[in-house]
Amino acid sequence: MMECWVTTGGGEKLTLPESVRWELCHGTGVPCDSFFVRCLWESGQERLLSGACRFYAQWEGERVFTGVVDEFACLCGADGLYLEMSGRGMAALLLDNEAMPAQYQLATRSDLVADHVSPYGVEAVGGWSLPAVSGFTVGSGVSEWSVVQEFACYHGGVVPRFDRWGRLVLDPHQDGGAGLRLTDAVPLTAWEYREERHGVLSQVAVRRRSSWDTQWVSDSAFLAQGGCARRVVTVPNTTGSAAMRYSGDYQLRASRSGRVRFAVTCPGAFLAWPGELVEVALSGFGANGTYRVAQAETACGQEGLATTLVLGEPEAMI
Repeated sequence: MMECWVTTGGGEKLTLPESVRWELCHGTGVPCDSFFVRCLWESGQERLLSGACRFYAQWEGERVFTGVVDEFACLCGADGLYLEMSGRGMAALLLDNEAMPAQYQLATRSDLVADHVSPYGVEAVGGWSLPAVSGFTVGSGVSEWSVVQEFACYHGGVVPRFDRWGRLVLDPHQDGGAGLRLTDAVPLTAWEYREERHGVLSQVAVRRRSSWDTQWVSDSAFLAQGGCARRVVTVPNTTGSAAMRYSGDYQLRASRSGRVRFAVTCPGAFLAWPGELVEVALSGFGANGTYRVAQAETACGQEGLATTLVLGEPEAMI
């Protein structure tokens, strides 16, 4: 059973009535997680939720969503009176707030969290192994999420993400083997396999701003498949050779993150979470192997309870 509640800006907790339809979508970055819930309502309570700002959901005693309330509506029609509420995960707080321009002589994980995460009531966990970044610059007009993403991804090789408790996770995902196996024994109700070449890079040239020093990084597998798309990335003169190569590797991985998408829909709730590995072993399917969950959406309504997993290449996503 799904239990949902909200809290107001003043800290008051309001439990929502039993839901008749709900959708929870979890991902690994942008767009951020989202939720929708529809439940029975009573007339005369139209302004009760005006101050609601945080949403929480629990499935069979386990937290499955923590997020930000974006919108609610009370609807009356032939089916009766209902409340509909929707919103996003806690990443919304970093996406919606613009960062103050800054120049750090030496930026650390503590600086990042103190200046760009904690002021919005977001808790950060992990990331203590992220390297300090010399000359880290925060430009004008960028979101706090962009600052976090650049620091963690570009300089530390870690994809930042939010968990079900609304915490910003700055540690790499720890693989423990495929937790879910999709075999013929699993009743798939729908699936779609798709590959996209547009936007995938075959080579990246990383050069220092005021010199001709250039490092090349290539995707040999994509080159062998006829891929031909090059990008040139300019970095500060102080960037070391190892950092230059990582910059190129990151660009290649980022461009491949959406190339392969295998979407499957199965009965049941919360079969896997974003970042987890899934083993696909279906008879008659020509792309069996290990995938990583890019997005997981669980929905319940008149059509029943089902989970849709969007899977991608393991190494390109984390």
